[in-house]
Amino acid sequence: MDRVDALLSGGARLITLTGPGGIGKTRLAAEAAGRLHRRDHVPVFWAALAELVAGAGIEETVRSAASIDPAAGHRMESGVPSVTGGDPEDHRILVLDNCEHVLYEVGATITALLEAVPGLTVLATSREPIGWVDEYLVAVPPLSVPHSVQLFQQRMQLTGRTVTDEDQWEIIEEICRRVDHNPLFIRLAAARLRYQPPQTVLRELSGDRDDQRLRWSHGPRLGVEPRHRGVYDVVAWSFDLCGPQEQLLLERLSTFAAGYVTDDEQTLRNGITADAAIAVCADADLPAAVVQSLLERLAECSLLSTHLSSDVAQWYLVESVRVFARDRMSRRDPDDVARTAARHRRYWRDKLVAGQFVWDKPQDQTWLDRSQSGWDDIFVAVESGLSDPVEAVVGLEIATALLWMWVPFVTVDGPALTRLTEHALTATAPAGLASLDLRLGAMAVLGWIALWEGRVGAAGRLLDAAAAACGPLPPDWREAPERDMGLPAPVEWMWGTELMLTRRDPRAVAVLARARDKFTVSGDRTGSEVSAMLVAIASAFTAEGPVALAATANYLERSRSSGSDLTRAWAMLARAIALAKNGRTDEAFELTGDVLEHHLIEGDMWTASLAVGARIAAMTARLAGHLSAGDGGGPEALRVAARVAQLVGALRTCHRVMGVAIDQIPLLSIEIELAAQVSAALLGAPAYAAAENQGARLRPEFDQLRQYGLQAQSADETFTPDEPTRWTVLSRAERDVAILAAAGWSNSAIAARRRSSVRTVDAQVATIRQKLMINSRTEIVGYVPADLAERMRLEAQRRPRRGTRRAGTG
Repeated sequence: MDRVDALLSGGARLITLTGPGGIGKTRLAAEAAGRLHRRDHVPVFWAALAELVAGAGIEETVRSAASIDPAAGHRMESGVPSVTGGDPEDHRILVLDNCEHVLYEVGATITALLEAVPGLTVLATSREPIGWVDEYLVAVPPLSVPHSVQLFQQRMQLTGRTVTDEDQWEIIEEICRRVDHNPLFIRLAAARLRYQPPQTVLRELSGDRDDQRLRWSHGPRLGVEPRHRGVYDVVAWSFDLCGPQEQLLLERLSTFAAGYVTDDEQTLRNGITADAAIAVCADADLPAAVVQSLLERLAECSLLSTHLSSDVAQWYLVESVRVFARDRMSRRDPDDVARTAARHRRYWRDKLVAGQFVWDKPQDQTWLDRSQSGWDDIFVAVESGLSDPVEAVVGLEIATALLWMWVPFVTVDGPALTRLTEHALTATAPAGLASLDLRLGAMAVLGWIALWEGRVGAAGRLLDAAAAACGPLPPDWREAPERDMGLPAPVEWMWGTELMLTRRDPRAVAVLARARDKFTVSGDRTGSEVSAMLVAIASAFTAEGPVALAATANYLERSRSSGSDLTRAWAMLARAIALAKNGRTDEAFELTGDVLEHHLIEGDMWTASLAVGARIAAMTARLAGHLSAGDGGGPEALRVAARVAQLVGALRTCHRVMGVAIDQIPLLSIEIELAAQVSAALLGAPAYAAAENQGARLRPEFDQLRQYGLQAQSADETFTPDEPTRWTVLSRAERDVAILAAAGWSNSAIAARRRSSVRTVDAQVATIRQKLMINSRTEIVGYVPADLAERMRLEAQRRPRRGTRRAGTG
């Protein structure tokens, strides 16, 4: 609004409000023109063009535009000059509403008017630019989350429905996200509450083939233009204005997952680069040479959204447009759907298989960022091919590549990827289309993940099945790890990880070394590097002191040439563990700090948690020395013991969120239990429990865990848990509301206390939940700073009690 107001007041001649249908262009134009009219008494003229057809008296309609009061929405009294009457130098505003379908004619008319009337400013609304040389473009954005929720609630009240419990706010927020925070679509979704409860409306917005939004019955027909009566009507209006190649590209782009910008408005999820669009969408009917220009054209038409970073342009379909385009493509040519999906699947297969080599190349952060930003799109690629055994093989290749990068422990959606991989493995089994190497590789990493999830039995069955697929073996083959029985590299790797994680068996080193050598011979650089890394880890934990120190030193030196932060970090951590277990705690502590400070990939919780675990091992070894000496270590040892307890609590929290059953992994659980026992021996059981509980309150996020580990950088530092910094992003009013909500006040009671409406407080609480990233108002209390705890306690005592009556009421 402020930008439009400044342009209207500052002498701009043509301002065009652009954006998709239903986004609020007309309303913004009315509000902006009305503000100027009330403040500066500037005449405003309005011409509605939606009902016109190309060539049908556009100039006459525009030139006879009525003078109106934008605030009241009616014609002014007689005697007001026409848009071209009076002194041409006098400032006046002409609003041209809905220009996109008559662009050529309206553009010519605007040009003529601007030349004839120097004081005229044209404020146009259109789904695409007019094309005048000095045109100012203002893109109208979707609503924010709080405004979306507030609008939904307002429209919900028209249906006679109200929010009956706290969980419904989460459903409403998700409905608003699913309809792209588009005001018109929010109104249509809220209108569905006449027939269905919120949870059912949300299920209707699946984003998949069973999505119902295009088939929602039309809402009110009075006061609503036909092109705004439904989601289908809104998108179809723009789609029908496109040329055949533009329509074809939009349909094929629906193969990609719906995109969206994250809350910080900087990171795009499921963005489509020009190269990706060409690889997936181009063919003889849609030549690669025209795809770039067509992408730009679709963006101009507000059917495709654009995201510009410092070095690349990306495009994305919001979910409603994707559902529409997917539906059109399925009706037009189901075979084209399958062909485009196959190209999409192979695009990701080629990208991800190539990305595996980041274990020995300096591109690990780029690879992880690409995988995370395209996560939904990767899932679409895998899942959509499971019904076809040939395509399921490609899906298995994609999923296995991600598993070999241990993505399940880097993203919260890891379990879903594991399940997809299992489905792909099952889908490819009967046809025999997947190579044995591919299937064994998938089984190996699935077994590895099962071990970390505590499903030891499932991992053992996978190992047995993989070994059986390779031919007959002696019944007691598991009892002789030191013998090479000719098993393929993935099976050796799988066997070695089981020996290492569940048995702490020193023979795991030999098995993993065989896996490394066999991967190397076969040319599998990823398998070779991951095996070499685990040889170092197994040696650090299970080998004799000199062997462990030599093995980890050699691997650390070798990792320097890789350029990969991931490989370098794990080499340093293996070395730190060996040093800590052999009494060189200062060196171990320094190495773990170096990893946390300089060698982590952003978002890699898995490596960060191992770094914290190695740091715990170094600190525990230092404390154990004091216990052995019988001197207790004094105040410094007590501080270190408290830090160990806090880090143990933080590590348990993070592992739980990551889905790691650390208590089922003897390789690490024994070390953590030792740390707890040593710390408790120095602190006493109550103090230890308090310190661990304090650490367990850590928010399980990458930055929080990393900083928490670094706070233990030196023995002289005061180690304090991270303050709930999200509180600082709340406005002053939101903080006041949050304290009352944390103290147990209902929204209606807060509204009465603050002399505001319940609707305002509802929106404020929704905003607070969004900013604090919590699911329920009951979680607010965990983010109230310590210095406000007393105020919260007093507010809890003042909280109105339900069922009481105010004085003077009957």
